[in-house]
Amino acid sequence: MKKLYSFLLLTLSVVPLFGQNNLQSNQITKNSFPTNLSEENFKTLKKFNGKVVAFDGVIEKVENSRNNTPFYKLRISNDNYLWTVLMFKNGINKTGDTIRVVGYLRPVPAETSENEKQYLDGKYMVISFGLVDFANSNLLFLSGQQKQEWIDGKIPTSQ
Repeated sequence: MKKLYSFLLLTLSVVPLFGQNNLQSNQITKNSFPTNLSEENFKTLKKFNGKVVAFDGVIEKVENSRNNTPFYKLRISNDNYLWTVLMFKNGINKTGDTIRVVGYLRPVPAETSENEKQYLDGKYMVISFGLVDFANSNLLFLSGQQKQEWIDGKIPTSQ
């Protein structure tokens, strides 16, 4: 009985702390999830090399990455697209969905597998650590600090 009482007391004192942290850290506003890459500045894509980019895209094609996570061909405009690999699994989004992703813009690696060569046909790709799908209320993210920066209306830092 004493052990049960101690456990209950500990639980009741710790649970509110988790709730408070979640409420404070996830305040989504109209400024949350900004973008810095669009159809207008896509021609200057090279200047974003190695930096964090955030953009909207329509999923045109889905492949499977080496890590068994989605590889999306995201159309930014009629003639502009970026292959984007997620660092997490996503069972919600499909071809035709519009999503917003955030991640690192990198040159397509020279040492891609034969399977990847079939679809990694651009100069750059994005390694995404975050995704927002406003239509399906889907938010997937890896990092706490970068997630908070994006929610706070800033393009995440590349740390």
